[in-house]
Amino acid sequence: MNKQVTRWFTSRVFLGIFCLMPLGAQAHPMWILPHEFTISTEKGQGEWITFDASASHTIFGFDKGISLDHGVTFSPDGDRNPIRSYLKGQRRSVFDLYLDQEGTYRIEAARPAFYFTSYKSGKRDTPKRMMLDKQQAKAKLPKSARDVSTLLIDLSTATYVTNNKPTDTTINTTGKGLEVKFITHPNDIVTGEEVEFQVILDGEPANGVEIEITSGGTKYRDDRASIKLKTQSDGRVVFMPEQVGPWLFLASKKNRIDTANADFTLAMRYISFEVQPE
Repeated sequence: MNKQVTRWFTSRVFLGIFCLMPLGAQAHPMWILPHEFTISTEKGQGEWITFDASASHTIFGFDKGISLDHGVTFSPDGDRNPIRSYLKGQRRSVFDLYLDQEGTYRIEAARPAFYFTSYKSGKRDTPKRMMLDKQQAKAKLPKSARDVSTLLIDLSTATYVTNNKPTDTTINTTGKGLEVKFITHPNDIVTGEEVEFQVILDGEPANGVEIEITSGGTKYRDDRASIKLKTQSDGRVVFMPEQVGPWLFLASKKNRIDTANADFTLAMRYISFEVQPE
């Protein structure tokens, strides 16, 4: 990514984050989309799958290519490997993956955690922002700064592809941070049937997590038709999809931490999955 594009992309993403609420409607959704979510191969043979990755308000429309330097693939046997090569363009990133094991693969990309300080200043209380932690921001904040708040942001996106029979190895949670546990297998979702997720925070069910689920093709409709939910004490959410095709799931959780470097943490988990016809 050249420096000019990096600055432009970063400013757009942070502007969306600054204007959070509803999160999914404001911040640029980040997603990975395989050209096939399920494949069938002969025993001992594999198949190449190609993936697009982008950040865009039009769900699965190409807008800004994203870095996959921290991209990882998890194989059905538990093996973990980096995304070894990819092409990053202005509007999307592209990579291929050879699926030679039977079962479910997880493909994930994460951005290293970063700080974002927001504040207001001037007679009009103009919202402003810095990509700095609390200590760094103190030296640069104007004397008139008000409503100063610093977020530590943890952002990742993932998708799942199954070769022949679905397996659970790659959908198990680790007990660290904000995670989404599929009660319904991500490659076994069909219209007319309930889909159930559970959101986990540090190994425990997470209450009050905001959920936004949106089907692809938003550029072709006036209403995004997003399904907005919130987890209860058991961390679970249930919905019934009516449209076939790819969907994007977002779980976001903001917590107060009040440390030397940040006031809040904000975790965002994007997951793309496919809904098949009944």
